[in-house]
Amino acid sequence: VGLDKAISNISTPLEQIKAEVGSVKECIGQAMNGINRKLKKRAELREKKSRLQRLLNISDSVDKIENLLQITSTPPQVAASTPSDDENYGHLIERVAIEFNQLLFNLNQSKGLPFVQKVQPRIDAISKTLKSSLDRLFEEAVGTGQTDALARCLRTYAAIDKIQEAESLFRSMVVKPQMNGIIRNDMSDIDALQAMYQKIIDFIPNHCDHLLELTAETTLTDGSRGSIATSGSKIRGYDFLVHSVFPEIVSCIEIRLPSIFAPGNPDIFHQKFTATLAFIAKFEYHCCSQSSILRLRSQNSYKQFISKWNLPVFKDIGELMESSYTNPFSTVSDKMYILNVTNTLWSCISRCWSDDVFLLNLTHLFWKLTLQLLSRFSTWLANIEGNLPNFGLEEHIKGSSSDTNKTPRDNKSDIILSDTTNVINLIGDIDVLIPMAKKLYKDTILSHIKKLQCDSFHLLDDGIKEACDTIESFLPKFETHVITQVADSCKQHLDAANSVPRQYRRTNREMPSKCSTYVHAIFIPLKVFISEKSDHISNNKCKEWVTKILRIVSDKYFNIINDILTSVEKTRDSLMKLKKKITSAPIGSSGSSTSVSDEDKIRLQLQLDVLEFANEIEKFSASSRSLPACQQLIALVQSTNKSNISET
Repeated sequence: VGLDKAISNISTPLEQIKAEVGSVKECIGQAMNGINRKLKKRAELREKKSRLQRLLNISDSVDKIENLLQITSTPPQVAASTPSDDENYGHLIERVAIEFNQLLFNLNQSKGLPFVQKVQPRIDAISKTLKSSLDRLFEEAVGTGQTDALARCLRTYAAIDKIQEAESLFRSMVVKPQMNGIIRNDMSDIDALQAMYQKIIDFIPNHCDHLLELTAETTLTDGSRGSIATSGSKIRGYDFLVHSVFPEIVSCIEIRLPSIFAPGNPDIFHQKFTATLAFIAKFEYHCCSQSSILRLRSQNSYKQFISKWNLPVFKDIGELMESSYTNPFSTVSDKMYILNVTNTLWSCISRCWSDDVFLLNLTHLFWKLTLQLLSRFSTWLANIEGNLPNFGLEEHIKGSSSDTNKTPRDNKSDIILSDTTNVINLIGDIDVLIPMAKKLYKDTILSHIKKLQCDSFHLLDDGIKEACDTIESFLPKFETHVITQVADSCKQHLDAANSVPRQYRRTNREMPSKCSTYVHAIFIPLKVFISEKSDHISNNKCKEWVTKILRIVSDKYFNIINDILTSVEKTRDSLMKLKKKITSAPIGSSGSSTSVSDEDKIRLQLQLDVLEFANEIEKFSASSRSLPACQQLIALVQSTNKSNISET
């Protein structure tokens, strides 16, 4: 009850305070609105006053400039005919330019006003008169070589934002007549072209020295070429060499000497392009500052001039490389490479960096082309690798379709022989190509790139390493293919071992005293391979291949001999069982218990064959002890004969 009474007692004062605060807030809001209206009105008045003042300034400036230039109702061109040989006239024009610059500022702030539109014809007349007078002063200053007058003109052009007009005037007034006399239609041969370029370079100190002294950050101090002195820039914003001289040079060359861009004779084209690059380098040297050189290289005329040179060497090299893939396995004589494709690849790569082709300014393009050539070769190798199982089959079928006397086995041998020869030649060429490519990169390519002050050599190293590693990655598959092909040719003769039991079973032949003829035939393909192909590959690699081939053949031979001996034992056991069932007398060719059986003759023949097989292996500088299958083979035939003797 006490709390409710207390709340009731204070509620009335609080409501009164709330009403009073609301009343004060409303009064303050009304006062603020009134103040804002007055401030807005004052701002509008201030703006109108400022606008009026600008219009008064425009009127005063127009009257003042017309008075200085003596422009009345006379057309601008008549008023502009005032003599300008008086030295004070240059100062007058400079004063007019300053006042005109202020006028332009006020006009920019007063766009769209009726008064401005009314006085616009007068302003146009002032602009024309000022420009014509300034152009005339500039022509006189350039012609007489008056540095002070020339500096006033340049400052005046800059003050009224007419720098481009000054550069265009210099181009049409000085540069164009001079270039018309220097660049002629009859100067397309290399000697005349070099002389022309030299005259153009001489034009810079002879006709542009005063302008460069006033505008360039680093200027020519005298008429001698290459004499450079550093000085601060007096008048900023001008670059006469970039905006006036070079565009006119390019324009005249494109009009009068378009023939220099024609590829024609590659040697002559290279000489012309080299001379042109030397000219551009000298021209950039006269630009004197890095910023000026960057402006030159970003010019459309510069880019257009460089793009005119088609550089047919890239196209020729690419076409030459692609043409080699149409007949890649044709052989070349008296070359470090055997195959046409690898010989052409090396010729193209080395040609890119030869002195009669390489151009320092195009280093990046030659490097790109080098990597593209290696990449294209890798792609071709990948295609060869993917088609190794059927490699050479299609061409052989086409070439032998008219020969019906060959058996399928003959065809297969021919295919293997041709296939192996091509792959071996390819492996040998790759073994030569990779070291030479790395040596060319280290000795020649890097020396050229270092001239460009490149700091990304690790990227270049990674690029050439990746390209070479990709090519080398195909070698194991190619080597395996060669080993398999030769081993298959050798293994074809192992089938003759299966005929040994037939030679002695129930034939009453004498005891064998020498090996079978097939043993020597096994090694004929390997001997042919070594005699004809070993020159194309290193001795170590050849020895490695021979060892792998002999290991494959030995494994196969062991399986065949093991199967034969197993079959002989099974046959012997069957005969023994049959003998016990029928009679106790000796059976068939076995004779008495002391006679030599057919099985003994077979085992002895196989032993002679295996021992001769091992002897033949020794002739290839590959010890039979290094071939587990061969050792197992010898142990197998010897153990079989010993056990048979003990049983007897």
